Amino acid sequence: MPEVAFEVMRVADLTDSSAITVAATLARDPSLSVRILRLANSAFYGMSREVTSISDAVVVLGMRTVKSLSLVAASFPWLHKALHGKGINPTLLWNHSLTTAYLVRSMATKKGIQDAELPFCVGLLHDIGTVVFAVWKENAFGNLVSRAEDEHRPLDAIERETYGFDHAEVGAELCDVWNLPKVYGNAIRYHHQPSLPETPDVIADLIHVADFMVRERGINEGAFGQIYQRDLGAFERVGFSDEELNEMLDSAIAQCEELQGSERKAA
Repeated sequence: MPEVAFEVMRVADLTDSSAITVAATLARDPSLSVRILRLANSAFYGMSREVTSISDAVVVLGMRTVKSLSLVAASFPWLHKALHGKGINPTLLWNHSLTTAYLVRSMATKKGIQDAELPFCVGLLHDIGTVVFAVWKENAFGNLVSRAEDEHRPLDAIERETYGFDHAEVGAELCDVWNLPKVYGNAIRYHHQPSLPETPDVIADLIHVADFMVRERGINEGAFGQIYQRDLGAFERVGFSDEELNEMLDSAIAQCEELQGSERKAA
């Protein structure tokens, strides 16, 4: 992943950051900047005027939105390249991750979380550990998937039995390697078992619920089916009814489809 994308995420979270600071950081990666500008000018954001520079995009869209946008722009080409021929359909994984991220953002907004872009970014990266497994254990990964399907058990449980850790833990370690804020690793580590820590993490709860709901709609990586252990505690803590969740999911799916069209053009 481009280091600049992560640097933008860190800089945008600083209290003394400005549009100029964020724009200067993005300027270090011209190709990423171009993709962000194309997305900013896409129909998805409905700009009333053309955004001609990164600093302009930061002013018009806001630093938090540009932070999310930089991660979206950086993730799309990288995931497709990294997973080519690795046993996972990269387009389906991207669709699952992005839909989950939009649903997480919607729930975070409704719950009054001030910076809903943070849960969005964590949601986008929640299955990054699956990418690591697919590349690192390419020859064995298919066997893990087959075993999960044959035994009708969650893949993360099979991973833990086989290696002593699962893709959520790998994703959390990767966040540390990338020097992302601790909130990323904590939420990703527990998104399959959000009731496991003594003090539940609200973002882990949101990701778990969103991940479950998105998979229930059949939006998954393509390599494994609908086997997912629902954490009732997380659903209770999140506090939305099934009707509310499904309404937000419908909106998330529509947003994802719209942005994906723009991202394919920008990539």
